[in-house]
Amino acid sequence: MTAHQFHPKFVRRIPDPVFSGAERHILMCAVQDVPEGIRKDPNPREQKIDRSIWKEIKRHLFNEEGSPNTFHLKNKGITLIASKVRKREGNVIEVVLEPGDGIVDGGHTYELIVENLARLRAVQDETGALNQFVKFEILTGVERPLATEIAGGLNTAIQVQRSSLENLRGKFQWIKDELEGTGFADNIAFRENDAGKHDIREIIAWLDCFNIFAFPNDGDEHPVRAYMSKATVLDAYCDNLEQYQRLRPVLRDILVFHDIVSQEARDRHNERGGKAANLAFVEKRKSGKYKFAFSGKEDRHRLSRGALMPMLAGFRWMLTTDEDGRVCWRGSFDEVLALWRRVGGDLMKATQRTSEGENRRTHAIGRSANHWETIHGIVVKKELMAAARARR
Repeated sequence: MTAHQFHPKFVRRIPDPVFSGAERHILMCAVQDVPEGIRKDPNPREQKIDRSIWKEIKRHLFNEEGSPNTFHLKNKGITLIASKVRKREGNVIEVVLEPGDGIVDGGHTYELIVENLARLRAVQDETGALNQFVKFEILTGVERPLATEIAGGLNTAIQVQRSSLENLRGKFQWIKDELEGTGFADNIAFRENDAGKHDIREIIAWLDCFNIFAFPNDGDEHPVRAYMSKATVLDAYCDNLEQYQRLRPVLRDILVFHDIVSQEARDRHNERGGKAANLAFVEKRKSGKYKFAFSGKEDRHRLSRGALMPMLAGFRWMLTTDEDGRVCWRGSFDEVLALWRRVGGDLMKATQRTSEGENRRTHAIGRSANHWETIHGIVVKKELMAAARARR
C-alpha cells in the first residue's frame, strides 16, 4: 500500500450513479504540486513523450506557446483508480493505492509533468507567472475486474488527429485558397471525418516529393520520408511551412500529375514491351474502376504507392525557380507530361528490377533509398539528353 499527498485548489466528490459505494473525486492541482511516484499498473501502454506532439504540449505547459495558463483547458487530465481518498489536515488530500491501483489514463501527461517538475518549480519561483493546473480524476470503490475494462476503454479512445488541429490553426488555408473554384478541394479531407477521397497528409506527402528546398536536385538526399511516414512529413510541413507554400504555383499540376502517373504507368510499361500482368506493384480492381480524383479519369489499374512515390519525386528535377524566386516548371507542365510519357517505361523497368530484387515486396520499393536515387537519375539523364538534342 502507498499513499500520495495532494494539495488541490479545488476538490469535488461525486457518487457513482450505478455502482453503490463507488465514487469519483475531482482534484484540480497546480502542476508544480503534482506528487511523484504514482504507479501506472493498470495502464496498458508505455509512455513515450519524445514525439513531436508531446514537445508541443510541453511548450504549452511552460507558456511558450498559446494563451498562458490554459493547460487545464486543453488537457483532459489524469485518471487513477485508488483504494481510498481521504481528507487530512489543512488542504491535504491523501490518495491510497493498493497493489494493482494507479494511473489508468493520462500517463503521458503525468510523465511530462513529473519529468519537468524541477523546471516548473524553478520557473514559478523566479517569475511567478506560471499558473498551470492539471485535473486528477480518482475513482474509488471500483471492483478489480471493472478496473481492467476501464483502463482498456479509456486507452482506446480515439485521439484527434494532428492534421485536424493544424487545419483548425489555418495551416492548410493556402491550399484551400489555391484550389478554390477548381473542385479539387472537395476531394481532400482536411480534417477527420471529412468526405474527401484523399487525406490532407497524402497531399502533403506528394508535395514533399517535389520539395526542392528540403531535397535539392543536386543533393544526395531524396524524400523517402514521403513514403515512410505521413506523420514525419506533417511535422516537416508544420516546421517549414514556407517551403511548401512556395510550391503553390505548381500545386494543381502536382495533383493532376499524381493521378496521371498512377493511371498510365501500366500502359507505359506495356509500350516498352513489358508484361504488366507480372508486376506486383500494379494494383487491379476485381470489379469496378479506380477513380482518379484530380485527373477525372477511371481505370481498372493503378500504381501502388510504394512504386508511385519515387516516380513523383524523380520529376522534381523538372522544378526550378525563376529570377523572382518563384517555383516553376522547366519549360511547362505539358513538357513535364511529355517527358513522363517518354521515360515512364524506363521508370517502370527500373521499378521491376527493384521489385524482383526485394522478392516482389511493394513496401520494400518505397523504403529503398537506392531506388529513389535511381529513378531520379533516370529522369535527369533523359531530360538532359533531350535538351542536348534540341540544341543541335
